[in-house]
Amino acid sequence: MKELYVFCEGPTEQGFCQQVLRPFLFPQSEGIIHTILIANSRKRNVISRGGIRKYAPLRNDIINTLNQHQRSNVHFTTLFDLYALPPDFPGKAIQQRNPHDPHPYVAALETALGEDIGDHRFLPYLQLHEYETLLFADVNSFQYAFENCDEEIAQLQAIVDDHQSVEHINDGPQTAPSKRIIQIFPRYYGLKTSAGPDIAEYTGINQLRAKCPHFNQWFTTLVDMMSGDES
Repeated sequence: MKELYVFCEGPTEQGFCQQVLRPFLFPQSEGIIHTILIANSRKRNVISRGGIRKYAPLRNDIINTLNQHQRSNVHFTTLFDLYALPPDFPGKAIQQRNPHDPHPYVAALETALGEDIGDHRFLPYLQLHEYETLLFADVNSFQYAFENCDEEIAQLQAIVDDHQSVEHINDGPQTAPSKRIIQIFPRYYGLKTSAGPDIAEYTGINQLRAKCPHFNQWFTTLVDMMSGDES
């Protein structure tokens, strides 16, 4: 049985892995996806999970998990937001971000993370720029989670039209993808753990891949990686 462990920043990403990734990676149920909320601190042997505050707890969590699962048909990846990574994240101190072309920057940080973890079964991935970026791939899918929202969808579409691609939607703490969605759909804030995966599922993996090149690169690599294993 093939196994994929995904270190996730929050429950929204966990839902996405189970609702969207799993059916396409393992359509015949020939594999399992395990999602792990990443550790963000440890005090008195109690681990706090969810979100990324510092790199050290995250690193220790990943390495400990890899050491616990040594089989060759077990692989590991991440689903972290590029937005608001801590300053001590590998590569962040020496890499320069170009807002007009964010792809080299995110690729450099992924490479730095992979080199620091140092395991060929580990595929680092950082979402440009947040999970909610994926929801801009087809803004009409918001009607799956919200009723009577034609006006709101039109506002989201205007944001898409104003950017080179949906993976370029990130201008600051108040204008990152999730912030933009909450400004237009305030209810999303309280519903994101269910609405976030549902909207992406309704959009479909093919549309996500078509509109999000960096996501597509990760997904393609995951497919190749998992299909190369023996059950």
